[in-house]
Amino acid sequence: MRVIIELNNHLPVHAQLKEQIKFLILSGEMAPGTRLPTTRQLAGFLRINRNTVLKAYQELVQEGLIKCQRGRGCVVVERPMAVAQPVSARLLAIIDHAIEQAGELGVDPDDFAAFAYARAKQRRDVRVKRRLVFVECEARIAASMAQVIQERLGVEVKPLALEDLRQPTVEVEEQLRQAHVVATTFFHIQEARRLLAKAKKEVVGLGLKPHLEKLVQIAGIPQGTPAALVCVSERSALNMKRSLENAGIKGLDASICGVDDRPKLAEMLSGRPMIIASDLVADEVRPLLQPGQELIVLDYLALDEGGISLLRSIVAEEPQAV
Repeated sequence: MRVIIELNNHLPVHAQLKEQIKFLILSGEMAPGTRLPTTRQLAGFLRINRNTVLKAYQELVQEGLIKCQRGRGCVVVERPMAVAQPVSARLLAIIDHAIEQAGELGVDPDDFAAFAYARAKQRRDVRVKRRLVFVECEARIAASMAQVIQERLGVEVKPLALEDLRQPTVEVEEQLRQAHVVATTFFHIQEARRLLAKAKKEVVGLGLKPHLEKLVQIAGIPQGTPAALVCVSERSALNMKRSLENAGIKGLDASICGVDDRPKLAEMLSGRPMIIASDLVADEVRPLLQPGQELIVLDYLALDEGGISLLRSIVAEEPQAV
C-alpha cells in the first residue's frame, strides 16, 4: 500500500490518508478482503500520530469501504457498489482534465486537491441535510414517485398525499416543517401551493416525460372503440384521462376505473379491446386481460429531466435553518 503524506499540504493529514486509501479501494488496487496495517503499524511507517490513522479508518468505516473488529484489524469490505474499472478510468480522466484546467488558471495540483476535497465534503453534507417532500393525489403514487426521486438525487424524500395536506397530522406537520422544498406534478401544483400557503414552503412542479410512441398509439385508436383507463383509483384514472386530453387526445371513448375497486374493474375490462393502464398498476391488470385485448402502458414514473435538474440544483444550494 503506497501512501504519501505531505505535512505542509493544505489537506489535513487524516484526509490525505483517507482519500488515498479510498482511491486504492475504488480503483481496485486494494481488493475486497485486503487487510490494512494496524493503526500502530501505519502510524509508525508514516511517522504520524496514531489517532490520525484511527480517524481516517473511522471515516472509511462510515463510508462502508472497510470494516474493523477489535483484535482482528481492518479489511476492505465486499461492496456491491464498488466502482467498476471502466467507471474508474473515466473518473480519472475527468480528474486529470480538471487538474489541467486548474493549472491554466494558475492553480497548482495541491491547491486544487484541497479545494476539490472541501467542495466534495460540502456537497455531501448538504445532501445529507436536505429533505424533500413529494405530493401526489394518491399515497401509492406519491410513494412510488418519491422513491424514483430519492434514487436519482440521493436525498431523503418523504411521500405525502394531497389528503395529508388537507388534514395534516402532527407527523405530517413535522415532515413539512423539516422539508426544504415540496415537489409535485404540474397537474397538482396549484392545489399544493394553496394548501401549503401558510407553511410558506417552496413548491416545485415536475413534468412527466412525454412518451410519444404511446401517445401516437393511443391517438391511433379508431374513434368509437371502447377503451378502459386504469390507475390506482378512479380519481387518479380521471387525472390520466385529463392528461391525455391536455396532450391533444380528446376523442377517446374510455371508461375509467381504479384497481382498488376489483369488481368494477373486472366488469369494465370485459369486452373492451383497448386497455390503457399506468405503469403503477400494469402488473395487476395483465392477469385480468382476455385474449384479443391490447394493453398500452403509460409510464408515470419517468420524470422530465428538467424537473430533476431543478431539484438537483435546489439540493446543491446551501440549506437554510429550519
